[in-house]
Amino acid sequence: MPRNGAYWLSEYAGRIVEFLCIKCERAGAASADDLLAEFGDQSMPNLRYHLASRFGCTRGPNAPINETCKLSYAGAGTVMLKEEPKADDDRTIGELAEYNTIFAQCSACKRRKPVSRWEIQRRYGKDVTMGALAKAMRCKCGKKGASLYLGNMSR
Repeated sequence: MPRNGAYWLSEYAGRIVEFLCIKCERAGAASADDLLAEFGDQSMPNLRYHLASRFGCTRGPNAPINETCKLSYAGAGTVMLKEEPKADDDRTIGELAEYNTIFAQCSACKRRKPVSRWEIQRRYGKDVTMGALAKAMRCKCGKKGASLYLGNMSR
């Protein structure tokens, strides 16, 4: 039974914890008892950052929203999450929630501006992916390509 809204590592004592990351494209498994000895009793959402650091992943809890850790857990042959999350570059504009806002940042001059996702969806359709959109953007400085970040509209 979850405590404080999350499962804890101590609830898996004596079992093998399987994990995979779709961003790093790596997977692994470890004994829950060994993980308890190494990291102590932690919630499973917090433990994922420690497991990801084993891969050399630097995506921590304070990373930008499109660079967050995508490590998930598997158990008994089934994934504990309801559906496997997509990489951010594979998400389409139509899959975003209505309250999401897209920000583009130029890699050369670091200029950051909001992007009208509704205008993009009207022009190119809702099936354009975030990765394709990031590659096609051009800054006023002349540099092609941008980093896209998702944010939430204020209420």
